[in-house]
Amino acid sequence: MKSIEKLKTELGKAHLTYGKLSLQEANVRLKQEGESEFPLNIFPLFIQDTIIELYDNGNYNIDYTSVSILTALAGIIGNSYHLRKHIEWIENPSMWVVLVGKSGQNKSAPLKTAFKAVKNQQKQFDQEYEAALANFDPEAGEKKPTKKKLYSTDPTFEALINMHKQNPNGMILMPDEFKSFILNLIGYSGASKQSQFLSIWDGAPISLDRKEAESSSLSMPCVSIVGSIQDDVIASFKAKDIKDGFFERILFAIPLKMEKKYIKRTNPNDYLIEQFHSKMKDFLDAIAQTNCTKELALSDMADELFINEVNKHVKPSNKDDMISGILSKLDRYILRFALVLEVSNNFFDKLPIDRISEDAMKKAIMLKDYFYVNALKLNSMVLNVYEDNSKEGKVLQVIKKIGKKEFTNKEFIQMADQMGIAKESYAYQLLSNTKLAHKVQKGLYETDVLN
Repeated sequence: MKSIEKLKTELGKAHLTYGKLSLQEANVRLKQEGESEFPLNIFPLFIQDTIIELYDNGNYNIDYTSVSILTALAGIIGNSYHLRKHIEWIENPSMWVVLVGKSGQNKSAPLKTAFKAVKNQQKQFDQEYEAALANFDPEAGEKKPTKKKLYSTDPTFEALINMHKQNPNGMILMPDEFKSFILNLIGYSGASKQSQFLSIWDGAPISLDRKEAESSSLSMPCVSIVGSIQDDVIASFKAKDIKDGFFERILFAIPLKMEKKYIKRTNPNDYLIEQFHSKMKDFLDAIAQTNCTKELALSDMADELFINEVNKHVKPSNKDDMISGILSKLDRYILRFALVLEVSNNFFDKLPIDRISEDAMKKAIMLKDYFYVNALKLNSMVLNVYEDNSKEGKVLQVIKKIGKKEFTNKEFIQMADQMGIAKESYAYQLLSNTKLAHKVQKGLYETDVLN
């Protein structure tokens, strides 16, 4: 007789200490224990229920699903709402997000679920464009139809700007291969490409004037970026960072357990998931009806909370440049989080959207804490693999095993393979990015760690 999810997990283990939490919140926390530190209570109940249902019966990681949905909400809002801190400080809701994990950890499914409404709408736009193009008559002096894009997977920077002009509310960039996207930015010409994207993140006006045919401008860019990547790959890219703040602008979702899991024998509740998709479509449709940007100010209590939180960041930032880089961007993300939560939560709760509330700011600060911890996790990954002072560093282990001040890349790759540390392509990547050895000439490296 005692089933019904073991009497709702024994009534949320007595509401996690005798009724201090609601039964629903207590059970959510029990489900998350040891699995995720994402603050699920920032979302309305129907989103929380969807995330837990997909975790329970769909093999979805809580962090990946939560962060994907948060980014989808931000991408949908776009330029329809901005937050004005003061006359010179305005934030749009754009977010740059990367899901970090091992190969086969089911990172793509949460993205597919979160952005289903967006992709379905894009299919409709594509069909409308094809129909308009088929009926287009240039000889009748008709204007050629334009295709409206909500998202793109692999555009050039110029194409991204031009697509954005057709959809002033904003763009969502979802690279199929996030590794290739990053490589394109940090390659030989990466510095200039990164600087272009830094301007987009800031919401600064963009002007391209290379050729008359390519001249294009965008006064109010709003581009959210989301993708997934393996942990060792993103660590290697971070090790090559040119310290221009690009990586500090990325929000990382790094689960407590990075592991592949067994497929569940049960399936997610169809009705619950369809309700989620229906409500996300309603939100997308409502935003599409807005034809101008509404600026939201902070309520007095929200402003006070924000100032106090940012002021807490001053001392740790002054002590450590790395911490300063992370927190300076998260200071701005707090406002973006608050904006996204205020607009989306009030829409789903059928409340007016007129200013940033104390509740939205509290939840935004919780999100900031989550992403701050994950930024430190990523830096720890880099340290463990690439930095000089790591006793467990893969490169250091291989160099010590080689035992020579000078060695070839072939020797390094063969030794890494023999030690079971890395196969050829990854071993070469480790050697190319390390600070423990430098290239003397083609194929020949020198190290000082054996002195």
